[in-house]
Amino acid sequence: MLSISRCNLVARLSLNRVPCAALSSRWKSSVPSQKQDDDSGSGEDGIKISTKPSHLRLEKRSPLMKNMFIGVVDTDLLVYPESLNRDEQSRVVSERESLERIVRTSEPKDLPQKLRQAGVFGLQSPLNHGGKQLIETELAYFNEIISKDFATGLISGQHNAIVQLLNRFGSDQLKERCMEALSSGNQTVASALFEEEAPNGTMFSTIASQDVDRRQWLLSGTKSFVIDGDKAGYLLVLASTKAMEQISAQDTTITAFLVDANAKGVRKSAATETFGLEDVKQVAVSFDNVEVGDENILGKEGSGAEVLVELLKSTRVQTSVLGVQLMKQLLNNLTKYCIETKTGGGHIMDIESVGEELAKATCSIYAAESMIYLTTGLLDDFVGQDAEIEAAITKVFTAEKLMEMAIQPLRFVGPQALTKGHPLEVLFRNSVQFFGQTETIDSVKFFVALSGLQHAGMATHETIRKDRNPAMNPSHVISKIFEKNTIDNPKQFVNLEHFMHPSLDPAAHWIEFSIQRLRLATECVLSRHGTEVIGRHIELIRVADMAVLIYAMLATAARASRAYCIGLRHAEQEIYLANTFCQEGHEKVRVLAKQLEQGQFITTDANNMSLSRYLFKQKEYFFEHPLTKNF
Repeated sequence: MLSISRCNLVARLSLNRVPCAALSSRWKSSVPSQKQDDDSGSGEDGIKISTKPSHLRLEKRSPLMKNMFIGVVDTDLLVYPESLNRDEQSRVVSERESLERIVRTSEPKDLPQKLRQAGVFGLQSPLNHGGKQLIETELAYFNEIISKDFATGLISGQHNAIVQLLNRFGSDQLKERCMEALSSGNQTVASALFEEEAPNGTMFSTIASQDVDRRQWLLSGTKSFVIDGDKAGYLLVLASTKAMEQISAQDTTITAFLVDANAKGVRKSAATETFGLEDVKQVAVSFDNVEVGDENILGKEGSGAEVLVELLKSTRVQTSVLGVQLMKQLLNNLTKYCIETKTGGGHIMDIESVGEELAKATCSIYAAESMIYLTTGLLDDFVGQDAEIEAAITKVFTAEKLMEMAIQPLRFVGPQALTKGHPLEVLFRNSVQFFGQTETIDSVKFFVALSGLQHAGMATHETIRKDRNPAMNPSHVISKIFEKNTIDNPKQFVNLEHFMHPSLDPAAHWIEFSIQRLRLATECVLSRHGTEVIGRHIELIRVADMAVLIYAMLATAARASRAYCIGLRHAEQEIYLANTFCQEGHEKVRVLAKQLEQGQFITTDANNMSLSRYLFKQKEYFFEHPLTKNF
C-alpha cells in the first residue's frame, strides 16, 4: 500500500499468568552462557582484554514496534532482556571499574586524554586490532561512565560506530591500513553527512564520479557541521554516485566512503565553536575532485543506504545514553538545590509544583533508560534484528525529555542558572547541543511514522483498498459501521496482564488499549490519504508520537515487572512509577489517536496551515500594532 524503500527512507531523513520465575528467565535463556577459555584482566591504566567469547544470538524475530502498527505483539519480547550472562556480566563490571577509577581520580582538564589512553576509542574494534569488541549493551554500560566528559562521549560514540562499520563492511586492504590506528585512538574518524546545500535530483549534493581506468572515484562537494572534523584523521562520507554507464542519468544510489582527511583536495574551513561542547570544534569540509580508491568503499557501490541505516541504528541508541546521563545530572543538581534552598514559606522542596516536575523528570529518566537497554537487547540477542524504529524512538524520547528538563532550572533556580560556568548553565548548553546534534528530531519522527505506516500498508493493503473504495465494497463498509473496536472504546486483544507482574495490571491494560488505538489510527490515516500520507507531516508527527509513547510505556512496565520479580531494591517504587507513567502516556495516546481520526478540518490543522501560508506570503509577522487606529 505504502511503497517506500526502507533504505531510501533512512537516507532521507497462553491465558494463564506466567510465573515470575519464568518472566525473569525467558529472555535471559535466549543468550546461553559460554565457557571462557582465557582470562581477561583490567588495570588502572585502562581496559585490558586478551580474549573475549562470542556473544551468542538467537534467530531473528519479527519486528516489535512495526508490528504494533498492525496490532500484533510478540509477547516473548515483553520480558525485559538480560542480554549478558553471568560470565559476561562479571567481565564487563570488572572492566568498567577500571574506567570508573580513571574518571574518579582525574582532573577535568586531563580527563579527555586519560579516557583516550584507557581505550575508549577502541571499544567496538576487533580484538586482533587491539580493540575491546563490545556488544551494544556493554557499550551503553561503558558510555554511562565516558559521558562524565560529554564531548569525549559524543566523539568516541560516533568514532566507535564507524569503526564497527569498517570492521563489518570495509575491505581487507582498508582495515589493514587504518584499523589499528583507529582502535588505539591515535587517529579518530568523524561522520561527514550533513549538507547545507539542497541536492538537485540526487540524495546528496556531494557527488562521486567513477574513473574506471584508474579504479577510483572523484569526490566533489561540501559537508557541514562536522564535529571534531579539525582533528579527525578520517571522514565517513556519503555521496551520490555516478558510475560511467550512468554518467548522464539521474542518481538513484548513494555510496559510503572512508576518506583520508589529509588527502589532496580535502579542505577544512576555520574551526568554529559549538554551543555546548567545550573545547570541541566543528568545521565544514569541502572535497575538490578528491581521489578515492575502490578499496575505500564501505560495502559496495550503491550500498551506502545500508551503511547509513546501521550507523544511525547504533549512534541513536548510544547517544541516548549520553542524554540520560545529562538528565540525571540535571535532576541531581535540581534535587540538591531544592533540598538546601529556603523560600519564604520553607524549603523549595515543599512546593507541590516543584515536586511534581521533579517526579515527572524521574519518570522520564527511568523510561529513557529502560528503552535504551530494551533496544540494545534486541540488537544483541537476535541475528539481524529489525530494531531501526526502536533506536529512532529512543533518540526522540530522550532528546525531547532532556530539553524539557533543561529549562527547569530557569523556573526553579532563576538567573544564576545562566551564569557563565555554573554547573546548570553547562548542562543547559550540552542539552541544547544534544538536541540539535547530527539530525533534527522531526526528521527522525518522520522516519518512525513512515516506517510503521509502510509496514502496516504492506500487511493490510487489502483492507485499506476496500476502505478507499467503499462503493465497490458495500459489505465491508457495513461491517465497519457495526465495528465495536473503536478509538473511543478499544478492546483487549492479547491480555498483556498475563505477561507482567500482577501489580502492573493497570499498566498492562493501558498499554494494550494504546496499541489498539495505534492500529486503528494507522488504518484511518492510510485509508484517508493512501500514499499521499508522505506529505501529511502533522499527522505523521502524531503517529510517531503515539509510537514513542507506547514503546516508552512498554519498556517501563517490562523493566518494573522484572525488578519486582527478582526482588531489586526500590522495586515497589518502580511498580508505582510504571503504573503512573503508563496512565499518563495512555491518555496522551488517546488524544493523539482522536485527533488523527477527526482529521484536519475538525482539528485546527487546516486553520493553522492557512495562517502559515499567509505568513509565508507576507514574509514576516504581519498583524497591525494593538494601538493602531483606522479612523
